[in-house]
Amino acid sequence: MKNIFLLFLTLSALSVCGQSKSYDYAYMNKKGICVYSSADKSEYLIAKKGQDPYISPDGRKLAYSTFNEKGDRFIAIVDLNTHHKILLNTQNNNSYGPVWSPDGSLIAYNSFDSKNAKWYIALIDTGNTNPRILSGQLENSYVPSWLVNSKNLVVQNLDNVFVVSLSGDIISTYKVSTLSNAMGASSSDRFVFTNDNKKIVFSEDVDEPGESDGPPSAIFIYDIVNKSTLRLSPKGYFADQVFVKGNKILFTASKLNSTIQNVYSVDMDGKNFKILFPGCSSVSAKR
Repeated sequence: MKNIFLLFLTLSALSVCGQSKSYDYAYMNKKGICVYSSADKSEYLIAKKGQDPYISPDGRKLAYSTFNEKGDRFIAIVDLNTHHKILLNTQNNNSYGPVWSPDGSLIAYNSFDSKNAKWYIALIDTGNTNPRILSGQLENSYVPSWLVNSKNLVVQNLDNVFVVSLSGDIISTYKVSTLSNAMGASSSDRFVFTNDNKKIVFSEDVDEPGESDGPPSAIFIYDIVNKSTLRLSPKGYFADQVFVKGNKILFTASKLNSTIQNVYSVDMDGKNFKILFPGCSSVSAKR
């Protein structure tokens, strides 16, 4: 009986050790690109250089933008357990801003075609195959996000927000000017639907006293049914880089004329505004 009990403990330990670890958040700070485990409340440095960290839906892989000495931009994928890294075969030397589909099968990203001098939204299988661009009416669109069904993307071209199919067909359109009374979108402002597809969370410049290089940006949520808009980030902050996690809105913000950035969270009704990760930016979270 004792031997059987010891064998059980050994097999149990091997089973635990064989399980791959899952991480909850990815972000940037002064160290570089990091991931965070809520289970052990620990931060782990993944890359000293890079941008746009985006953790996979299962929390076991990380996509981010990397670059070489010539300024070319590529997308790297890191296995967070084996630390094996690959560069995605985007067939383009100016690709950045990866975003995992909720089912983990695809990555959408920004891509610049130097021959045509146009920006595109592109897709690639997470098995590193079949890169393709969404062209036609979506030329010069930016910052993709996903609907929860993994079958539709959300992109913007400064004037309009489009919900599109994976083949690039436009399903629905929202004029940026009708979503808020703000000054309008820039090419870095991402529009993200909530999980029930009833609201859109986004950042836009606002006509308020700001910094020396331009007006501040704020976070808003637009109710599609009621056609109403609520500001989520308080005045006195420069806020952008939105991410929707369940019923929480995560974003990067700094007080005006301050160089210190933090990751904040806030409820969809604008309550419970608080710092989630001090000294960090560009947050993403597993599903």
